[in-house]
Amino acid sequence: MVAHVLPGLIQFMFPNVLHILRRNVHVVKSINTHQYEVSYKIMRQSSTSQSLCKEKRTSVGSYISTPVPPSVANHIFHSFEHSKKIQKEMSIHGIPRALSRTTLKKLKEASKKPGSTLLSMKVHHILRKISRKEYDLSALLPLFVDHTLILHPNTKKIKKMKEISDLSDPIMWYPEARSMFRKVIFHAGPTNSGKTHAALQRFYEADSGVYCGPLRLLAREVCQKSRDKGVSCDMITGDDQDYHFGKHSRAEKVSCTVEMTNINKIYDVAIIDEIQMVSDIERGWAWTRAFLGVCADEIHVCGEERAIKVVRKLVDECGDCLSVEKYKRLGQLRVKKNPVISLDKLTSGDCVVCFNKDEIYKYKRLLEDASTEVAMIYGSLPPHTKIEQAKKFNDPDNKCNILVTTDAIGMGLNLNIKRIIFNDVRKTTLVKGGERVKAPLTPYHALQIAGRAGRFGSQYPDGAVTTMKAEHINTLHRLLRTKVPDIETAGLHPSFDKIKQFANVMRTTSLYDVLTSFISLCGTDNSLYFLCSLEECRDIAKALQNVKLPLNDMYTFCLSPVSIKRGFVVGVLGEFAKMHSKGKQISAGDLKLLLNWPPRQAREKQGMLILEDTHECIRLYLWLSFRFPGTFVDNREVKYMSKTVDKVTSRSVSSKADKAPVSSNQEAWEDLKEFLVDDL
Repeated sequence: MVAHVLPGLIQFMFPNVLHILRRNVHVVKSINTHQYEVSYKIMRQSSTSQSLCKEKRTSVGSYISTPVPPSVANHIFHSFEHSKKIQKEMSIHGIPRALSRTTLKKLKEASKKPGSTLLSMKVHHILRKISRKEYDLSALLPLFVDHTLILHPNTKKIKKMKEISDLSDPIMWYPEARSMFRKVIFHAGPTNSGKTHAALQRFYEADSGVYCGPLRLLAREVCQKSRDKGVSCDMITGDDQDYHFGKHSRAEKVSCTVEMTNINKIYDVAIIDEIQMVSDIERGWAWTRAFLGVCADEIHVCGEERAIKVVRKLVDECGDCLSVEKYKRLGQLRVKKNPVISLDKLTSGDCVVCFNKDEIYKYKRLLEDASTEVAMIYGSLPPHTKIEQAKKFNDPDNKCNILVTTDAIGMGLNLNIKRIIFNDVRKTTLVKGGERVKAPLTPYHALQIAGRAGRFGSQYPDGAVTTMKAEHINTLHRLLRTKVPDIETAGLHPSFDKIKQFANVMRTTSLYDVLTSFISLCGTDNSLYFLCSLEECRDIAKALQNVKLPLNDMYTFCLSPVSIKRGFVVGVLGEFAKMHSKGKQISAGDLKLLLNWPPRQAREKQGMLILEDTHECIRLYLWLSFRFPGTFVDNREVKYMSKTVDKVTSRSVSSKADKAPVSSNQEAWEDLKEFLVDDL
């Protein structure tokens, strides 16, 4: 009798429900017109579902009764989400926090539409039972797990995926280094203390060695210093290689960027510079890899004292031995009480530090209008241009004695600075999760920049530091007085082998999907390691997801030195990827067409942005040419193109700004998109 009456009753009370049930055959089959099964097979094995399993069957009518008040429902959901017991159960079932939030959001949405769907009926039934204390919070778990499996079918594979993405024991990734007993010497001290100079003496003396530095400029400088001393040395960076004895022979010494450290060769001495960078959210993995993996009897690490703690932990993990040599600053650093306030108070040797290019160009224009010659340095300028600007500023006979720069001077270039002047005490910073926010400087960052004032052996052996604006002076004093906390953790990055295994379990060739899941599931030893940001790599993978490439090739393209914010350069990368996927060779002529060659001298900021993008595209080509030499076949000619851009950029930076119109970077990007065969 009930079986015949119930559909009519449902149709009368909830007109939309029967239509939904009829349209979804699998839902109709799951309903018994007399009774509905509350417990789920997946949870019958769970100890937390015992109270739920005791409730064997419930009538359908109970699913469509008065809904739970929103305030009560929100309280239950909040308690469920933050319950340690529930979180432990989710972990047992292989549900990461990222996926749990998605499912919880769907259940909350269902709770706001009582009786509209079968899911909303289930939700309200359980919420009502919990609100009456007939069930505990765990009663929501079966429905939660069930719906997670619907939303994320790969959840069933998560246990295996979690095993693959476990990065908690990286010391075992480097068996050759673990077979050695390495002596580690930490040269600890502030900027301008001579710590790197001391370590380099061992590099020059040793029979074989590797210097691992943070910047291309430093790698080039150490290589040149070695050669000046009669020491044979090669230079290797991601986009350049300079072999002392020619392409087909190798010197026993090599100076490289830290990412290019060869962990397969045995050296007598290794130097890892700026070891505090091990905690950097973007590049820290390269220092961790170099430290854990380099095969050298003697390892010299140079950096700030705050890194001693993490280095000691890593040494203990590896079973090596550690000695620490501390250095003091060679010269005084005075913190001024008064700000500069006015540009006419700037004097020879002053360096104004800004944290965005708009401010740099503003100061350059204002100072040049006042007939003051200015040198300008920031991160995206070509290396040759940075060196030229530094030489001009350092030369006491040159009229250019004021420097305007970003925090790019924090490490690398040797500059004769008398006084550091902070234009601001905040900067845009990358935080965990890939978001960029404007935040106050950390004491470490402020000290690192301030420490560039004064240089031993220069005309300014002592230094001073202050601010441009009065409202920042107290903050600067507080930052420089604050004790910098010790570094506790080191960054990690997954190898391609792990990415490939992960993709095989997911049964997907989409690198974007693989990285998205890997980020959410990755586990580390949180007391010592953290996962470096993969968001940039993932975002580039998303931009290239319509290009058909083997996973290995796609991963390499996505690790290339490209910022997702530079739309023009990402567009060129996409065109490179498409041509590579079709087996086409990419010549210097192809690159010139993409770049609207030749470059034009810039007369304002927008023109400079075009030159910077042009340089980045050339650098990208060179970087890829060392990884895909069969596709990027004109390495030598493109190097000449790089020198051309360097010269044009140097002339542009040195010339005074005027208001001559130039095409914008966005217009150049639109031109490129028109040139491409089809959209990316």
